[in-house]
Amino acid sequence: MRNNRKQQVSAIVPVFNEEKRVGKVIDTLLKSNLIDEVICINDSSSDKSLKILKGFGKQIKLINFKKNQGKGKAVAAGIKKASGEFLLFCDGDLINFTVEHIKKMLNPILEGEVRVVFAVPTQNKTGKYWRHEVFLAGERIYPRNALLPHVSKLSRTKGAGGSEVYLNTLFRRKEIKIVPLIGLKKPFKGSKWSSSLALKQGLLSVIGVLQESGRIEINSIRDLKQLENLVQVDTFEDLITKIGEIRNKKIKALLKKYFLKYITKYVKKIID
Repeated sequence: MRNNRKQQVSAIVPVFNEEKRVGKVIDTLLKSNLIDEVICINDSSSDKSLKILKGFGKQIKLINFKKNQGKGKAVAAGIKKASGEFLLFCDGDLINFTVEHIKKMLNPILEGEVRVVFAVPTQNKTGKYWRHEVFLAGERIYPRNALLPHVSKLSRTKGAGGSEVYLNTLFRRKEIKIVPLIGLKKPFKGSKWSSSLALKQGLLSVIGVLQESGRIEINSIRDLKQLENLVQVDTFEDLITKIGEIRNKKIKALLKKYFLKYITKYVKKIID
């Protein structure tokens, strides 16, 4: 084992059409002496992502979905495949990702300071970051044993950010450390979709998580139709209006809390 460390670290990289950057991301992970294995899940990419991943040969463990399953199932498959005590989740589209970033992410974990790390790109060299990035951070570290009981629900999350939003519910704030990564850049997730589709994906993510966790209970056809109407909107303004029209006070309050609070800035950034 590298550096005589007792803990093993598995890096999990879900990949969907990331031919431009995934190779560099994998190279960086492989260069780190803190990473013991790299697991890549190709979610039926239509570009050259799979060819690039196969080029790494036995340096990585490759899972290939022949049909697109979504990030939740990709992450769940990686968790089951991993052998490490800790899991480092890493998106395949990172820009300027370095070995030093990996070290900064892992140090609080390996030193026993916290159980979970959320890593976020910064606005500049001051280390300041956008708050919404925390809740949608793709770069995270978790103890594997703590996630195993949640693999089934995680695999059923849908849409943009669905897996991250579900993971946000699993640990208390005091168990998590936010680590700013100076110099790291990430493209908008909405760059793969039109603005209206990105909006709907985000909404589906949050509704799915709230239903899975039992926070939203659909007890009438009216409730169901009003939720379905939300997914028909094409603009952020229409979404605000539709949420305001929901008659079920509990569902309305939850959507305002979990969608508007955590996702609003992200969605505005995409469609402005």
